[in-house]
Amino acid sequence: MAVARINKLEFYIHNSVIEDVLAILQKAGSCEIISRQDMDDSEDHSPSRLQHIDSLLSEIRFLLRFLEPYFNDSVSPMARALGERPNYSVQDLEDLSEQTEIKNFAEEMRTRERRLVEIHSEITQIEGAKSILSHLTELPYDLDLLSNGTQTVKGVVGTMPVDNVASCKQAIADVLRENGECFTASFGEKDKEAWVAIFYRRDLEQKALDMCSKFSLSRVDIPGHLTLSVGEELVNFDARREALEQEEDKILGEVSKVAEEWVPTVRALSDYWNILKSRYEALGSSKFTEKTVILKAWAPADSVKKLKAELAPYESVLEMVVSDPAPEDEPPTLLVNKGWNLPFETLTKLYGVPQYGELDPTAFLAPFFFVFFGMCLGDGGYGLVMLGFFVFFLKKFKRMPQGTKQFFNLFVLSGVATVIVGALTGSWFGDLIDVFGVFKFLRPLKNIPVLINPMDDPMSILFVSLALGVVQLFFGLFISFFDCLRKKDYMGAFADQGGWIVFLVGLLLVGGGVSGNLSSSVGSMGKTLALFGAAVLVLTQGRAKTGIAQKAISGVLSLYNVTSYLGDVLSYSRLLALGLASAAIASIINMLAGLAGGIPFVGWIIALVLILGGHLFSVAVNVLGAFVHSLRLQYVEFFSKFYSGGGRSFMPLTYKTHFVSISETKKS
Repeated sequence: MAVARINKLEFYIHNSVIEDVLAILQKAGSCEIISRQDMDDSEDHSPSRLQHIDSLLSEIRFLLRFLEPYFNDSVSPMARALGERPNYSVQDLEDLSEQTEIKNFAEEMRTRERRLVEIHSEITQIEGAKSILSHLTELPYDLDLLSNGTQTVKGVVGTMPVDNVASCKQAIADVLRENGECFTASFGEKDKEAWVAIFYRRDLEQKALDMCSKFSLSRVDIPGHLTLSVGEELVNFDARREALEQEEDKILGEVSKVAEEWVPTVRALSDYWNILKSRYEALGSSKFTEKTVILKAWAPADSVKKLKAELAPYESVLEMVVSDPAPEDEPPTLLVNKGWNLPFETLTKLYGVPQYGELDPTAFLAPFFFVFFGMCLGDGGYGLVMLGFFVFFLKKFKRMPQGTKQFFNLFVLSGVATVIVGALTGSWFGDLIDVFGVFKFLRPLKNIPVLINPMDDPMSILFVSLALGVVQLFFGLFISFFDCLRKKDYMGAFADQGGWIVFLVGLLLVGGGVSGNLSSSVGSMGKTLALFGAAVLVLTQGRAKTGIAQKAISGVLSLYNVTSYLGDVLSYSRLLALGLASAAIASIINMLAGLAGGIPFVGWIIALVLILGGHLFSVAVNVLGAFVHSLRLQYVEFFSKFYSGGGRSFMPLTYKTHFVSISETKKS
């Protein structure tokens, strides 16, 4: 339960070994390189290397985009994210990079991609032309008259409103007489447009075009290479399309074979060059002199000794200076939690890590989240389903990334909490054991640990929920009180946190005395405490103001914040509400299954489907609700009393991969 102590490291490295040293730092994974804006002005000595790496990664991105759709991947994306990846050492990846001509291969694949694009484009053009010609199958002339014409005759084709066709034909007969002809494709009664071709003598072209405009002919251009009859051109189109599709199938078959061979290599190289890129970016954060490179970094104090040992072979050309952060520095935050607390670290990171030197709230929230999740889900059967699901994944994917593993372990612990609460309340898939006689042998066993049934006595659960809220809120105030003492902020400790603790304790004792749950003497003592706490708050909460009147008014108004504490306590009633909702949904599912079970012959099948499907759906929905609301109580009600976050997570220079796992040993 702590924020790791961080040291500031300054490396003075001879130019000749800078890349070797960076490789060691990256392998160690314990140094966060201080970015250039945190350093003195320096010159970037890595742009050409980065440009080369970016160029290679651009080729990699193209190859993955082009080849992966044709790759039969035996590992699903989810399994890969959970750690199921091939093992490579960095030396393996370096050897692979040296043996692979990725640029030549990428150019070859680009050629194939371009040809596929050309094929698709030509097929699209063919389909467009066929859709036009399909309307002109009755045309008595070759298309050459429409596409090119002869020395004396030309034609135009397009669509015209059906209502204008007759008038157009008449106008051509009147104006062009025997020097013009109008062809109209067949059309139906419901058609609004008709396909029309007008042929005319070239010296009368202007008159013909004027009539086209007058009767709203929307011209369609016929490509010049179409010269045969419509039927012949359609046959040619079909033959050309078949040839293109055969060529496409051949290329895709070749690409599929190439993908099976090359995708694993391309993926491995993608990770390797991203590793190199991060290394060279670190080099870009260095300051260069004539013979020396100056590199600054943050590192956990307990890793410095090991780091020195790893750099020992270079001690003649390297010096490492270790110091504590200066007051003006902003070191990153590295959380150090072990055992029980480690899975709950995920929740702190979701909210935001503390600033360096502040308290890590992980150990404080862990027991509360554990209990609250169990109460929100509250069903032992659902807890067992959770346990089985997450334990299965943890066992199956043993190389799961650390962050994902922590998250899964968090749900394992949450499942344990749910089983405990379910056992204490007698809820196992709702009232499944009581509803179905087949489970009656389990009823005595189920009833042994039962302390309370929320459906029968919800008020007791409400009292427990609110009491837990009071405990957690006071715990938060006490944490803030001792944190102020740690920082030597005595006024903040006693006037702010101490004043509210005394005031709220007094109000609780007064309430207990008035309700008769506590003796009158305890109630009187509570009144004294409440008045004393109120006086402290009134006298101190306005201390930041200037005038006496402003100080007094601010102090009095601060007492209004008691309503905020009341609202926070009432917010914990959600523990009852969610627990009852889980139980109610489970009971409804069992009731429906019980009714369906009475149907002759098929009833048991329907009941089984309802039980399995209904409870699985209920688990999914209620686990999400339990997680969100338990988390909300930590973030909104609890953290607001002592924790603000605002830190920056420790981000070391290390191996970050997506497709492969980095191992120490080289492949044989």
